[in-house]
Amino acid sequence: MTVYLDAIWLLNFGFDFLLLKITGLILKRHIATWRLVLGALIGSLIVVLMFTPLQMIVTNVFVKLLFSLCMIFVTFGFHRLRYFIENLTVFYVTTFAVGGGMFAFHYFLRVDHQFANETIMTLTTGLGDPVSWLFVIVGFPLLLYLSQKQFSTVETRKFRYDQLATITISLEKEVITLTGLVDSGNQLQDPITKTPVMIVEVTSLVEVIPEEIVHAMRSIEQTQGWPTFSDETKWVDRIRIIPYRAVGKETTLMLAIKPDKAIILHDNKQYETNKFLIGLTQTQLSSEGDYKCILHPKMLQGEVVEHVS
Repeated sequence: MTVYLDAIWLLNFGFDFLLLKITGLILKRHIATWRLVLGALIGSLIVVLMFTPLQMIVTNVFVKLLFSLCMIFVTFGFHRLRYFIENLTVFYVTTFAVGGGMFAFHYFLRVDHQFANETIMTLTTGLGDPVSWLFVIVGFPLLLYLSQKQFSTVETRKFRYDQLATITISLEKEVITLTGLVDSGNQLQDPITKTPVMIVEVTSLVEVIPEEIVHAMRSIEQTQGWPTFSDETKWVDRIRIIPYRAVGKETTLMLAIKPDKAIILHDNKQYETNKFLIGLTQTQLSSEGDYKCILHPKMLQGEVVEHVS
């Protein structure tokens, strides 16, 4: 059987380049392309040496580790020991993850293929496994795209989760606990009293507030008209109408209610405040359902009543 060394070397070079690129994406390293190419060349050099008298040496586990160290050093440089070890660790984790996936994918596709067309497999073995080539040619750009997109999403969600807080609101005799997003961009407040306004999905409060207030809120959002309430409406003294302006929209009105107090748990600290309003909205604030309300940053400027470990 003829072995095409150049084809097998190119296959391994593609794998090494892919692994180094993904490692850089995970760690958010800005790497010059020439460094990636040089690092992949060093890694793929093992394949060439496998067909020389040095075969017994390069198959040694310590020699392979040395090649890995050289690849990481050339690709990412050496700024400090912790930085280098972090690069090396993520590189090996990525290698095992991709290698395990390739192993499973290989045998998943090969079960019937071996019986149906074993002759073709024998002829192409000298060029490297067709499944491996398929992964490099098709999977390489696809995996890079998905990796960049997924890591970006994870980073965004991690930042979002760092800004999440748990708020317990007391309203009349009712108590409700919600997950809220602390948003520094929320500067909504009562123009007269300067009381900060947190925004809450009305669906989270339908079992707590009177139905007439919910209808009034929906009427305001749809018609922007001033609501009227019957004399028997509960919580009339709690109702506020707040003008606000969203991006790209004219000034609109929002119905808000005055609660009794709230206890906020954020960043291992517990705050208590009664100087805020609850603005009601029909809009779903989080498409993933991560939070049901948006807190005003001034609600966390009060006294810390407890540190939670």
